[in-house]
Amino acid sequence: MSQQSWKPVRLNDGKSGGSKGGSSSQFLVDLVIYNPEVKKTFQEVVDAHPSLQVKDPNDPTVARLVILELDEDPSESFSFIETVVQAVEGREVFLTSPRTDSQVLLEALRAGAKEFFPQPIQESEVGVALEKFVTRCQQATKEHTKKVGNILCLLGGKGGVGTTTVAVNLGLGLHGASPGRSVVLVELNQHGGDLAIFLDVQSNHSLRDLGSDLTRLDLALLTRVLTKHSSGMHILPSGYDDLSSGRISPESVEPILKLLQSVFDHVVVDCGHVLDLPTKKVLEMASTIIVMSTLIVPVIHRTKKILDLLRNSGIDGKKVRVVFNRFSTQEQEVLRETEETLKIDSSFVIPNDYPTASDSINNGTPMVLSAPRMPITKVFHDIVKDLGFGSDDPKEQANWMGRLRGMMNGRAASKTAQVS
Repeated sequence: MSQQSWKPVRLNDGKSGGSKGGSSSQFLVDLVIYNPEVKKTFQEVVDAHPSLQVKDPNDPTVARLVILELDEDPSESFSFIETVVQAVEGREVFLTSPRTDSQVLLEALRAGAKEFFPQPIQESEVGVALEKFVTRCQQATKEHTKKVGNILCLLGGKGGVGTTTVAVNLGLGLHGASPGRSVVLVELNQHGGDLAIFLDVQSNHSLRDLGSDLTRLDLALLTRVLTKHSSGMHILPSGYDDLSSGRISPESVEPILKLLQSVFDHVVVDCGHVLDLPTKKVLEMASTIIVMSTLIVPVIHRTKKILDLLRNSGIDGKKVRVVFNRFSTQEQEVLRETEETLKIDSSFVIPNDYPTASDSINNGTPMVLSAPRMPITKVFHDIVKDLGFGSDDPKEQANWMGRLRGMMNGRAASKTAQVS
């Protein structure tokens, strides 16, 4: 990561920027190119077209076209292309690279790249491709609109109440219940989060890479930092813990989340249990807030403090839900008294199933994948449905389970291949 000093980025309320004044008749083009000479060539060709404008790095508006230079690891670029193309209807990706072998071209087309430009760049070829792109955009019956994915925030009433367990299962639940809709699971816990362990993935990058230097925050950096789970869901581990120095600043949270919202339909944020300034910013931006708790007195006591703080902070109470974990049917009366104390009804109770939950965590396989038919997993389906996804239709529920089993089978096949 760059060691230059951190500078906050002021967002411009979604208005297009650029040298041409951001006319609504112009289509934004994002240049994700590392070679300065190649980038300069593309910029000159784009600038020469009256209907196109190069996207300013600080502009949160989603570009209609991304021109991408192939990464040293082509698989990262192909994954990035798939994510960008699927995130917004009508968005296109052009690819450029000095490599012209047939396998690269084939993989690029499979990933969704619309055009490929070998280097050195022929400006006339780029100009023709851009003119065709503008024509496609102008002929589209549905105008491109800025994508704003919903943010689901999970906050623990106290440490150890199962916030991460619920976050990973809801993230995968949303992914399984919403085919074609993209999901990213973000870990904001700065005090030793274990998101990667819960999903059994190795991640070389993290939220820390994005928060350390906002001047470099763009789609290119984001695609390098995100890790793709075998299910297809993307994850962004925290990278912060109590054993290292440094913390993400509250000013970093908003631009990072807005960038994620521009790419993903669902942004699930595991905030841990510490109510610090970065977490408060997530709470302000969230579409839904789930406060995790249990029916243990110290947890109830702190959960009440959190709910009171949310009320006094002006957070819309309609977007706050309380979910009790490790619930036993013998605790019905305790639950009723707790709801009276907290002045809020519980949205869901998750049954106490220690064997299933512990096996899931130890194996790095969330319960929606390892135990899709267990009662504890059904609650995750119900929460997803309450969020506006999923269905009461038994056939659709079966399809949901089938999609999750398909993820599991793919994961198992991948591990077998690695062993063999």
